[in-house]
Amino acid sequence: MPDRAPVADDTIVTASANGPEPQQRRRRVVGGVLGVALLAAVALYLVGYLMAGDKLPKDARVLGVPVGGLDHTAAATKLEDTLEARARQPIKVTVGDTADEVMPAESGLSVDYAKSVAQAGGGKSFDPRQIWQVLTGGGSTDAVVAVDRAKLGAAVTALAIKHDTAPRDAGLKFDGAKIITRNASVGVRLDQDAAADTLQRSYLSAASPVDLAAELTQPQVGNDDLARVVNDVAKPAVAAPITVRAGDAGSFRLTPTMIGKAVTFEPRDGTLAPRLDSAALYQQAKPELSKVEGKKPRNATVRLVDGKPTVIPAVDGTEVSKDNLAKVVEPALTKSGQARTVTIELTGAKAKFTTADAEKLAIKEVTGRFTTYFPYAHYRNVNIGRAAELINGTVLKPGDTFSLNRIVGERTKANGFTEGNIITGGKFRLELGGGVSQSATTTYNAMFFAGLKDIEHQPHTLFIDRYPPGREATVAWPNLDLKFNNDTKYGVLVEARVRKASPGRRGSITVKMWSTKTYGKIESSPLRRSNFTTGRDLDDDSPKCQPMSPVRGFDVNYSRLFYRDGEVVKTERFFWRYAPTDRVRCT
Repeated sequence: MPDRAPVADDTIVTASANGPEPQQRRRRVVGGVLGVALLAAVALYLVGYLMAGDKLPKDARVLGVPVGGLDHTAAATKLEDTLEARARQPIKVTVGDTADEVMPAESGLSVDYAKSVAQAGGGKSFDPRQIWQVLTGGGSTDAVVAVDRAKLGAAVTALAIKHDTAPRDAGLKFDGAKIITRNASVGVRLDQDAAADTLQRSYLSAASPVDLAAELTQPQVGNDDLARVVNDVAKPAVAAPITVRAGDAGSFRLTPTMIGKAVTFEPRDGTLAPRLDSAALYQQAKPELSKVEGKKPRNATVRLVDGKPTVIPAVDGTEVSKDNLAKVVEPALTKSGQARTVTIELTGAKAKFTTADAEKLAIKEVTGRFTTYFPYAHYRNVNIGRAAELINGTVLKPGDTFSLNRIVGERTKANGFTEGNIITGGKFRLELGGGVSQSATTTYNAMFFAGLKDIEHQPHTLFIDRYPPGREATVAWPNLDLKFNNDTKYGVLVEARVRKASPGRRGSITVKMWSTKTYGKIESSPLRRSNFTTGRDLDDDSPKCQPMSPVRGFDVNYSRLFYRDGEVVKTERFFWRYAPTDRVRCT
């Protein structure tokens, strides 16, 4: 094979002198075409922009309102004029089964008209999508809703407060023998976040009403349970009377009304459970119990018999026990016919205060006594005598408190009192019960010397010389009272006796406290008077005026002295200030 001619290392190969190679020519052609296309696209874009102008597409509608061909401002104005009334209309909603409505303005919901027009294609824009929308005629769009989140949240919270309810169980009760039912209801709890989203989404465009999402909670006792309990328990319970037999003692009947007033129903374990109230049933049956019960129990007490304290023994009786009554009646409530006749055993009715209890009171001797006198007046005989009659025989157990107002009661004609003089405002007046304060004063002094605890007493404002100064007690219904407490370990029997006055002879009231002595002796120190004052001369033209003679006022100090083994072991000090008695002339 012939040898090739050698090529020098620095030989350079160059292009042909006839023009560029084919690949370069193709690149130039493609670049030219692209440039022409770009210029054409720009020209077309500019033509589209100029053709679109600031008008909305010819077929543009916002929430059904035609705004095509209008400029941005005119479209926004038309949209607001057309939609504003609708935008302010309340949004009808339902929460569970309850209807309500929400005011858009108060809930932070409104229409943004400018943004609504812009969304529909209104106004000049270099956005090719909007230019295309205008050139192709546009279409229907929704309105843009502006939302104040704080107001919307507050409105939804208000809905929840108004409509959230706990489930309610079915209910059942008797009105006498009549059955009263109450249907169950479902509990509702508004889903506030979902409700806010629904209101915003449904504003202007939703069908009415808008159903807001809520969680429903079922009651424990439903209407099916109610119907079953009515048929199985309530109706049979009051369908007929129940006859209760007490052996040889006889029988009595419980009417449906009596039964209905003693039976209640309460939710328990998913149903309505009946409950028979033994105390209520016993109370309803009381008028019937006398047909079978024997003598009533009688508490022991202490009375004066032939002038001496005597224990009156307790007496037991026979009775229907309320617990036994409920026990035999309850099973018969749902029965019928002969099964509504039941049998009960009578029990021994024990006295609450036994003979032994009365004997422990150790009432055996007079521990304090006092007597006051009064001039003849019919009202004094009546009122002092009536008060003594009511006070006489009162027994105070250890710790008991004596209240004259409670024991004597209101001073009325029906209670046996008549009109007499009382002191009011520093003057004598005629009132019902005048003179009862003498009974109070005498009782106070008997208590004083018996050593009982003074709780409440008040002397007269004016001095009456029938009474020891300072050691007296005036009373008035209902607030001014005489009270003392039996703070000993023994019982106290109060004896009150009156000797009526007659023309020319004074009457008297004597009160004694019978008990067992705690102290050897109780005395009063001398009643020391000081600081004397004088009154005025007054004329009184009132129809109830009583003339008065002047009496000086003064201060009085004294003590109650408690002795044991001849020594004073306790001292109680007392003070009172009497006002002067005015001279009163009735004019």
